Amino acid sequence: MAYIYGRNPVMEALQTGSIVQKIYVRHGNQSGKISQIYRTAKQQKIVVVNADVKKLQQMVGKVNHQGVVALISPVRIREMGEFSFTKRRSASPLAFVIADRIQDPHNMGAIIRGAEIFGAAGVIFSARDNTPITEVVVKASAGAALHCPLYRANNLAQTADWLKQNNVWIYGAALDADAALWDIDFNRDCAIIIGSEEKGIRPLLLKKCDQTFRIPQIGKTQSLNASVAAGVVLAEMVRQRSRK
Repeated sequence: MAYIYGRNPVMEALQTGSIVQKIYVRHGNQSGKISQIYRTAKQQKIVVVNADVKKLQQMVGKVNHQGVVALISPVRIREMGEFSFTKRRSASPLAFVIADRIQDPHNMGAIIRGAEIFGAAGVIFSARDNTPITEVVVKASAGAALHCPLYRANNLAQTADWLKQNNVWIYGAALDADAALWDIDFNRDCAIIIGSEEKGIRPLLLKKCDQTFRIPQIGKTQSLNASVAAGVVLAEMVRQRSRK
């Protein structure tokens, strides 16, 4: 992972538009430049979390970090507001992938890879609850993270509402859904939510779905790997759209 540390370097990164994903601040350290970092990060919707000295040392070693460390992304991460429905490049239906609480960087990279291969308009993820976009994620994506737009959202439920306001259908992959994947109509603008293998889609986000579906299974294994599930769904989407 790529980190910068120290009050002035972190503040400069925020001011010059460097790709800051998350900021770690030592417990109880909120005075002077740290307070300014807090305010600027809030304005840019960047998550700031408290960390003890041991955690900071694990990230950057025994250096003079001045109580603040920032995680830097190796690729560009966009804010969801940067996407414009009025400036879309094609009249073809859009598709987003919403990654909900994906913690494994290899899984996240594979999801991004599948999204790029199958022509998704981007992958949306939580700034707080998802694995950060690190070099491991980029490597696992086989370079797809350099081409597939990545959108950071502070609140996925609010992002789902914003998408729905723009006539995007929200679909969710759920094991107990009545409808099968093949019953879903992907010939419209849509966003497909892929939840974590352990917890699935969080309840609040599940309520935002216009429809949920299950991937039909024959074997005895309870569920698919999240990235494999995303690939199956996206392949079905492309199959349907290619028949139009």
